[in-house]
Amino acid sequence: MVVITECEQGELTLASLECVEEGREIADRLDAKVQAILCGSALEPLAGTLAAHGADQVTLVEHEALAQFSADGWLQALAPVLLQADPVLLLAPDSGPIRAWLPRLAVRWRLPLVGCCMRIGIVGDGYPEVIRHTHGGACQERLIWPYATLICAMLTPGVRGVDAPRPGRTAKISVVHPALDPASFRDRTLRTLPADPRTVALNEAERIVSGGFGTGGPDGMALVKQLADHIGAALGGTRVAADRGWLAAERFIGSTGQIVAPKLYMAFGVSGAGQHLSGITGSETVIAINNDRTAPMLKRADLGIVGDLHQILPILLDKLQALTAVNVENHSESTAPTDASVAHRTLEMMP
Repeated sequence: MVVITECEQGELTLASLECVEEGREIADRLDAKVQAILCGSALEPLAGTLAAHGADQVTLVEHEALAQFSADGWLQALAPVLLQADPVLLLAPDSGPIRAWLPRLAVRWRLPLVGCCMRIGIVGDGYPEVIRHTHGGACQERLIWPYATLICAMLTPGVRGVDAPRPGRTAKISVVHPALDPASFRDRTLRTLPADPRTVALNEAERIVSGGFGTGGPDGMALVKQLADHIGAALGGTRVAADRGWLAAERFIGSTGQIVAPKLYMAFGVSGAGQHLSGITGSETVIAINNDRTAPMLKRADLGIVGDLHQILPILLDKLQALTAVNVENHSESTAPTDASVAHRTLEMMP
């Protein structure tokens, strides 16, 4: 089977690593191999990471014209490579760049293409099975292709999370230099702007601050939003908060909403209903504050604090603002804080 992977700013995307690990699980059931294909320029340092997450073979498709994304460029470069690989299953992240070129290839080759996939499996005599979101995430459907020779499936980012790499794994590495005509590309990426954490899709956010029913209303959610803005995090919440109008409907987290896998997840007034917890299974570090010591979210959290968020949040915001003022006064040259440092400072500031 073949997995299409992507990189941003010289690093593999988490969605790509999720696809490689999903492909590894499927290949183990079929006693097959996983071929990861990465398109771009100067990619050799990333091959070891793909191997560590489950790839048996890594194919690097390199050309100067592929350093910035172009749907025409990727289609021209990858079509011959995929034709030669002749996979039974093609797995890729359900991302904007993939959606720009893979559907065109699927139409050209008359292949089934499925997006919003939650899980890919094998049933019966090796038939591919896909579980996917439908109706805006309100429903799920199960699709099986008994006689298909090739299925293209796009896995929803954050739906499974990324496991720890296995540094000892190795893979066969090959480099392909396609003959491309950049003048024929009808689209070009001039530059990539950094994502605004306030508007970035939750399934792509590295930090999320979340509010639930315990915020008590718009005023409490406003405090949560202040914290999110201060640490450069995306704002999320529970379905109850969204249903009451305290949060935009497209930003609630759970099995029927957004599936997320941030490096840092902070939950304020979130009790932790089952459907919400199933939406954060891939989160690396979880910090929760709730005045109910029996709340399921506190059991899920790496750091759980029993207390009133309306008392704790203002103190935390004051200390963060004071810290920022000190950094500005001292002309600090440090860059944006890492997720680990945000979590560490949060621990130190908690009253």
